[in-house]
Amino acid sequence: MALAFAATSGQNKSTDVKRRLHFVNDKPKRSTKAEPPVWHLPEQAAAYVLATGIFTTLGPFGTFEMVFWLRVIYWALAIGAGWIFVSSSIMAMRHKGWLDHESPVTRIALAIIVAAPPTALVVMGLEYLLHPEDGPFLKPRIFLYVAVVCLIIGGSVVAYVRPRLVKPVKLPDYMIFMRRLPPHLGTELISLSSQDHYVEVTTDKGRELIHMRLGDALEELSDYPGQQVHRSHWIAARAFRGVARENNRLVVRLSDGRSLPVSRSFAPAVREMTPTLDVSGQ
Repeated sequence: MALAFAATSGQNKSTDVKRRLHFVNDKPKRSTKAEPPVWHLPEQAAAYVLATGIFTTLGPFGTFEMVFWLRVIYWALAIGAGWIFVSSSIMAMRHKGWLDHESPVTRIALAIIVAAPPTALVVMGLEYLLHPEDGPFLKPRIFLYVAVVCLIIGGSVVAYVRPRLVKPVKLPDYMIFMRRLPPHLGTELISLSSQDHYVEVTTDKGRELIHMRLGDALEELSDYPGQQVHRSHWIAARAFRGVARENNRLVVRLSDGRSLPVSRSFAPAVREMTPTLDVSGQ
């Protein structure tokens, strides 16, 4: 009976370890999809065609009375002029370094404001060519029309590209390693120890085995404060409590009460480490 119980217990333990290792060995996935630039030419061309199609179909500001082909030309030229003036304003600001202290959204909004008057002049020219009998070249109402169109199109463009205007926060390289750990283990490392083909990771919450080489783990933790103290051991700087001698061997004291051996080659670096205070009160 004892043998049967031991065999069952061993099988359950083996299954639990395999399940646990399968979980912690899932490698973090890195996104390989490249983010398009803020002003992506194919997107801009598609947006230009879409805007021209929408305004041609709706025929706002009295343009619906025009024949279809003339309406297409009218809105293609009007919207195209606005697009050119807005893009030119943005490129000029970037080239001259104007308003670099302002947010990207503010710069785009100012570019739209700057582009509105010349765009209005182009539209006035179109109106004068099509309807010379309607009066003088300058028509104040055209400024209002252009302002409304610029607000609609410019607002749509800003809303679409705004996520790209915010620079993503660069995460530390050690987060690649942290993603390997199960959530219950936390991220406050104490030590790493080589165990054959595994690395035993000890945190302030417990310990787990990860199927990877210690060298690969240390490469991922290159920017995490710590020190390799032995061919088979690495400790976190926050867990270092000092050095001592046990059986004529140099060891490091850790925050969880354990001691790890220090090899001769790493001893100089270990002696330069500053012990941290135990703020947990333990």
